[in-house]
Amino acid sequence: MDVPCRFMAVLDETAGEEICERLRASGIKCAVEALPDVNSTAAIWGGQAPDTLFVLVNEGDVEKARAVLAGR
Repeated sequence: MDVPCRFMAVLDETAGEEICERLRASGIKCAVEALPDVNSTAAIWGGQAPDTLFVLVNEGDVEKARAVLAGR
């Protein structure tokens, strides 16, 4: 079963799509989604966490995705 996880935060949708293009070219399923950032200062102090864009990949593909982005 595929379980998506947060692979990395990105600054904007364009940057996220560029990363996804590289990952997809290597056969890795991915998506760019806006999700609450639970590590933000607002979330830590009990406020509402702001949304951050994340590249999502399946848990089983995390190491392969790291290797692709590292150029290995």
